[in-house]
Amino acid sequence: MTSGYPGLMDELTRAFEFERRRFERLSTRLERFAFGVAYLDEEYRQRYYSNFLLADKRLDDASASALIEAGERILGGAGYKHRLIILRDERRAERIAHAFRALGFSTSREVTMTHRRDPDRDANLLVEEVPFAVVRSLIQEMYREDPDLPEDIALLFAEQHGKYERVAGARFFAARVDGRLAGNCELYQRGDDAQVEHVGTLKQYRGRGVARSVILRAVQAARETGARHVFIVTDEDDWPRHLYARLGFDQIGRTWEFLRSPGGGGGVV
Repeated sequence: MTSGYPGLMDELTRAFEFERRRFERLSTRLERFAFGVAYLDEEYRQRYYSNFLLADKRLDDASASALIEAGERILGGAGYKHRLIILRDERRAERIAHAFRALGFSTSREVTMTHRRDPDRDANLLVEEVPFAVVRSLIQEMYREDPDLPEDIALLFAEQHGKYERVAGARFFAARVDGRLAGNCELYQRGDDAQVEHVGTLKQYRGRGVARSVILRAVQAARETGARHVFIVTDEDDWPRHLYARLGFDQIGRTWEFLRSPGGGGGVV
């Protein structure tokens, strides 16, 4: 989608529109509210980032209390215990963040980065494009390495990636170390636009170039099939952002997230 915005804003708008369409395909229910759309995947109610409110309209009129009320009505009314509200207006989010915090919400920021440059160095591992069936056990093992995820939830979340393949056309790129699958990422593409997502490496293989190798191969695959805009989204405060910069990605925008989880902790992604 071409937005009419010049330069950076055009790239960011394209990325946001691409994500919005992916959310629509993966959701079992959409509910519009005054400031945007709630995306709900009732098959995977435990994953917060599959069940959330995305606020990106009329935000000059949006207060923290109005957004929280919408979350109570939509998520609470559907029986969800968590509340996740995502804002795509940095200035508005900064102005109302204190009100969210005062009401028990944690805040975090994600950055959108677009691929523009050659990497600082090439990949060092051979990467295979494989179907979900091949990487299912790898993804299960990576979820099991998260100490905050119970076993049944780890298995459920791993199976959700099969839905990503069936419904959203996810392509999986995996690298081996010493003959064993060590990490992978996913690629979503629609015409000129593509997104690299769900980058992961087993703990014992970190520092071996796995993430670098799978991401660069996914970018190459996207370019080979016509993508001119390739982007990735990551936590602003986490180390992968620095890796992605070395791989040729430049930051073009930032999104704020406000989360209240049932136990008051970081929650289930």
